[in-house]
Amino acid sequence: MFATLLGRAFCLLAAGSALGFAVNAARPDGVRFTKFEAPTSCGVGPGHGAAPAIAPVEILAPAAAVGVCGDAQTLVADVRSAAAFAEGHVTGAIHLPCTSSDGAASAAVSLLAGRHTLIVYGEGTEDARVVAEELKRRTDVRIGVIDGGFVAWNRAGLACSSGPCAECAVGPHP
Repeated sequence: MFATLLGRAFCLLAAGSALGFAVNAARPDGVRFTKFEAPTSCGVGPGHGAAPAIAPVEILAPAAAVGVCGDAQTLVADVRSAAAFAEGHVTGAIHLPCTSSDGAASAAVSLLAGRHTLIVYGEGTEDARVVAEELKRRTDVRIGVIDGGFVAWNRAGLACSSGPCAECAVGPHP
């Protein structure tokens, strides 16, 4: 009798777990069970020429990006050095250098929760594209890169701020 009851409980537990994982996987806002790993290099090198498996990263002109950046469901990330970020950055951006620690990268990914778009920029287009493509492989949010990077954004006279990253809760960046 006890073995039968224990067997039924185990079957119910296994079925409930399987159903929970299936529902989580089907939901667009479900919990991801992958670990974020930041790219190890900012440059475009071997292995970066492969086409992304998901929708490609969008390249946005600064004028087009400004409309997307104004949406509360969009996160803007700067992949330049901490010094460059402090000198000037897109207003509201977080600092996510491509050499950031795993903790900083994980904190940035957690900020994506509930958002549908990530805009990435760097000194130019290519340094941001490398980071954006890596993030695209790990998340299903729309990801865009500002064409020409911060230089183009600033040259277009769009909103800039200075100072360290106020939203980065994981201490100093490398």
